[in-house]
Amino acid sequence: MKIKITHIIFIIFISLKISILIVVNYINGDNISVIDSSKILLRSNNFISKDYILKVLNASKLIGDSVKVKSIDLKKIESRILLIPYVDKVSSFIDIESNLFINVSEKNPVIDLKDYDFFLSNKGKLIPKNDSVKINIKSYFGRINPKAYFELAHLGEYIINNDFFNNHIKYFYFDSSSYYFKVNEFDYEVKFGDLKKIKNKLKKYKGFYASRINRDVLKNFSKLDLNFNNQVIATKR
Repeated sequence: MKIKITHIIFIIFISLKISILIVVNYINGDNISVIDSSKILLRSNNFISKDYILKVLNASKLIGDSVKVKSIDLKKIESRILLIPYVDKVSSFIDIESNLFINVSEKNPVIDLKDYDFFLSNKGKLIPKNDSVKINIKSYFGRINPKAYFELAHLGEYIINNDFFNNHIKYFYFDSSSYYFKVNEFDYEVKFGDLKKIKNKLKKYKGFYASRINRDVLKNFSKLDLNFNNQVIATKR
């Protein structure tokens, strides 16, 4: 019985010693952190991969296959990842077992800028196009002032999240003075004017469209104008 108690005490002593050593090494940064893709959480639209992120960090000499914890600079790692044009935000941490974890979120595209080599993110940021990535979002034709990126992005995000408009609207475009959209079912164009009060204008359009029980009536219009208070001005062919 005495031998068993001595054995248990010995095991407890060894366990405590190992635990203390792990904590001391962690505090001193002497533990070795093994870096691999399983430690990367990527919220992705398939623009980049976990392996690509590791490749970028390795090329920048910020990590290796294994590295001492004290030599890891989390701020530099996050700053480098944010330079990847597809990345929206990033965070990182090292756990008590010296594992480096990296959380990466890609930018979320909501508009395809057809006259540019970019998508527009829901935050109004440009995303370089990638031919291998197919995304079902609305197209926009024409020039656009960078000052309008955020408003156009807000419009694109609203359309994506609204089943009626996502199915109904075909694409957007801009002439020299006004924004428009075309629809899938009919040949008329809808004049937006500027991108102010987007929700009110779309709500007004939806009410006008729903009130036309006879769809043949809509075939007679060439343009609908949403720039008037509480009404839609329809121009016949």
